[in-house]
Amino acid sequence: MLSKKVIFTFSPQNVERPVTYQLIKDYNLWINILQAKFEPSLGGKLVLELKGEDKQIKEGLNFVRQIGVGIELLEQEVLWDEKKCIDCGACISICPTGVLSLDKETFKLKFDYEKCIVCGNCVEACPLQAIKVIF
Repeated sequence: MLSKKVIFTFSPQNVERPVTYQLIKDYNLWINILQAKFEPSLGGKLVLELKGEDKQIKEGLNFVRQIGVGIELLEQEVLWDEKKCIDCGACISICPTGVLSLDKETFKLKFDYEKCIVCGNCVEACPLQAIKVIF
């Protein structure tokens, strides 16, 4: 099973389309909504993790493109240099998905890569540049 993270950008004209429902029903994809922000009069963005067979994901993304929803594949990766990090926690509050946290016993920073949507907020917040986004 393949996993891809994507950002869908909706216009005001297609913001009310049941895209996730159709991807599940018609393409048998597993959908995990990581982040969403919508205003019906302006459109919106939806960050998703899609899981399924390669063919299903490709067909599902083609469907989304055909109905006029913009697609951006998150093929970036966040790298955290634990040796450079001083566990200050400056990156924790800026993370919208709770990727970063401090271990309550050791007070060491923890990074949960599975939750990461590669927004880059942590990169800007890190005073030592111990976090990087790579392509």
